[in-house]
This record gives sequence, C-alpha cells and structure tokens, in this order.
Amino acid sequence: MQSFIQLIAYGYSTNCLIKIFISVRIIKIRVGYYEMDLGSTILFLVSVLIGIGLFAGVCYMIFKSPFEYPYCHTELDISGLRTPTMRDLIDVYLNKHGFSKFSDHYKQVEIWKTECKKQIDASIFKNLRAQQFESILDDEHMFRFELTRRQTRYSQSNYVRSSYLVQVTVAEHAYSYTLLKQRFDALAKIGFECTLSEYHSKEQRKRMTKALREKIAIRDNYTCQNCGKYMPDGVGLQIDHIVPIAKGGKSVPSNLQVLCSKCNGKKSNK
Repeated sequence: MQSFIQLIAYGYSTNCLIKIFISVRIIKIRVGYYEMDLGSTILFLVSVLIGIGLFAGVCYMIFKSPFEYPYCHTELDISGLRTPTMRDLIDVYLNKHGFSKFSDHYKQVEIWKTECKKQIDASIFKNLRAQQFESILDDEHMFRFELTRRQTRYSQSNYVRSSYLVQVTVAEHAYSYTLLKQRFDALAKIGFECTLSEYHSKEQRKRMTKALREKIAIRDNYTCQNCGKYMPDGVGLQIDHIVPIAKGGKSVPSNLQVLCSKCNGKKSNK
C-alpha cells in the first residue's frame, strides 16, 4: 500500500515538472523589438554579464600601475634583548656588515627609476603612467628593517609534548638612504668601535663590561703595554684608559690597554 502511494506521488510530481517546463518555454519576454522565451533571455543576460566582466578585466589590466617600488628588506634578530633602540641596532649592523648593501641597493633604485621613465615615455598613456609612478615613490622609507624574535612553540604527538623555535616579526621600521649614510659616516669617525649612543654616553665607566675587559686582555695577550709583564692568570692585570675619562676619553678598544697594577699606579700619580 505504501509503495503504491509513493508511486502515485512520484507520477504526480513528474507530471508537475513537465507542466512547469512547458509553461516556462511558452513564456515570452519582449526585449526591444524582439520576443524571447525565458531560457533565451537568461542565456542573453549571462552573456552580457560575461562580456561586461571581460571588458572590466581588460580595462583593469590596461590601466593598473605597472610600477612597484623596490624596497630593501633587512632582518634584525633581537632575541635576548629587552628594550633595544632602533638606532643602536642599526649602528651594530653597520659596524658589523658595513654600508655596501645599502649603497648597492640605492644604485639599483636609481637605475630602476631611469627604466621607469623610459617606459613612461614609450607609453600611450604618458600622463596616467607618470601619475602612477610618482604615487609609488617612497625614498623616505627605502630601507625597511624587520625586528624578529625567536619564540618557543609546542606541539603534541602521541601524548608527547615537544618544543620548537619559530622566528616571529615583532616590529618594522623604515629609513631613507640619507639617514643611514649620515649614521655610517658618524660611525666611521669613531672607527666603528661602538654605537653612537655608547660613544657619547656620559657614563663611560659603566661601559667597562666584563666582556669588553676580556676582549682587551686577549687583544694585548695579557701583557702590560708599558713594562711587558705577562699576566696569564689575570692577577694584577688592569684595563687602563689611554686618554682618561676625565679628559674626554671613551671606553672603546682603541682607547683601552692592558697595564699591570704597578704601571697603572705610576700613571695615576702623574
């Protein structure tokens, strides 16, 4: 009995679909001076929409800006540093790596600008291309520095938790070629021995860290630079400012030397 009812329902629904399809085919829609059935109308509208989309895509490809400013990206790892200042980080980088990366990129940008101007002159949309070129120039932020930290992440597999490190960008800063060049020239005047903030610090004695003392001792081979006494065990070894801090001396390697306690005492008495 249930199967019989389902069969009747199926026949009824099929009959309804056939009637609806026939009625749709009969419907006429007047478009301008033409009459079309609903199916032809839908096909016509879809074709129009596709044509509009293609036209918009072609216009976008033609009128979009072909220029992209060539930034120089540099990553600085600040893992283990609490509150580093950006200027000190740049000084450390310049002291270690020099300025060639930045000067080379600056030359490449100048070449890129020349090529862009040639492209503008050869374009049929000169005014548009010139405006697009001017809008992307960003020489004040040519060099971008990304500050990253190593952070610990954890994963779990088969109920075993394991850690791994990821490098995460925590901040970004950008500078011009002029600013970096001025910074480099200032560092060159002090022999790239420290950062500018360290060099101009009024608390030079606090800069006499254990690491700096050890660096000078190794450089001078644990030997007094006055009398030649060898002090490999460090007993009696003192790190002396050649130009005293009171007279403007700095706690930089070029102004530091190893002296024995006797020679350093004689110097202090002068």
